[in-house]
Amino acid sequence: MPTGYSVKGIGPAVILLHGSMASKNQWRPLMHDLAKDFRVVAMDLSGYGDTPYPVNPQEYSLEHESVLLQEVIDKTLGHREPYHLVGHSYGGVVALYHAYHHSSRICSLTTIEPMAYHLLEADHEEFLASKKMVAEISSDIDQGRRIDAAEKFIDAWTTPGAFSRLSQRERLLLGEGVKKMVLDFKAASSVPLTLADYAYLPRPFMVIAGRQSPPYSLAITDKIANNIRDAKLIWVDGGHFAPVTHYQQVNPLLANILKAAENNSHHHKKAMNKLPQSACCMKN
Repeated sequence: MPTGYSVKGIGPAVILLHGSMASKNQWRPLMHDLAKDFRVVAMDLSGYGDTPYPVNPQEYSLEHESVLLQEVIDKTLGHREPYHLVGHSYGGVVALYHAYHHSSRICSLTTIEPMAYHLLEADHEEFLASKKMVAEISSDIDQGRRIDAAEKFIDAWTTPGAFSRLSQRERLLLGEGVKKMVLDFKAASSVPLTLADYAYLPRPFMVIAGRQSPPYSLAITDKIANNIRDAKLIWVDGGHFAPVTHYQQVNPLLANILKAAENNSHHHKKAMNKLPQSACCMKN
């Protein structure tokens, strides 16, 4: 399947994954800021931007996205080249899943309110509320009311009336993307992984959350921050879409996280190279 992606800059590699109903264009300001120090790759997840909608939606899963991501990595990075992985919202849960299965090359993992619904209990209040909302949105879509469906999603995740303040073009684009969002929710809910499985995610592992975010995403963020060892939680202004609405604050934060992680990785590699071969191969 053809996959949309953009590459900008030179240096250590950074992969950016956007959220539901968005595209790689979400990261344009960040790509511009990072290009001085990094080679930045932003990809379109399936059904968004230049990447087609899944051919078999009934069989769609996070594994599907992880395969597409690996294909983009193979096209844009050198053989076995390490990289930093950043994911927002649905892109955040894709990043978690991919990092669990492909940890060896990842220098750092940063997720911004990852929608890892599979980490909430089946009877969790916020999971049930999200499930109900998605069911209502699915009903609107089935009845040909995609704009109404998109409005329900945006207003629930931001503030009431936010959708009506968007331009007509933005509303139409969101109306096109809302069908895939339903698949995103189902995929993020059905992953057979637990908090214990994520205990050995690549380090450093940063989790960013907005102070005004809805309880749906903050419930998941709380699970991750309080149950995964060494996960560092960082608060920013704004809500769930802070990487877009408050990018002036979020982008410098991400740049600093990536620079610090790259410096630590570089120093670690230098220290390992100085060790005698016998020390590198020692076992307990």
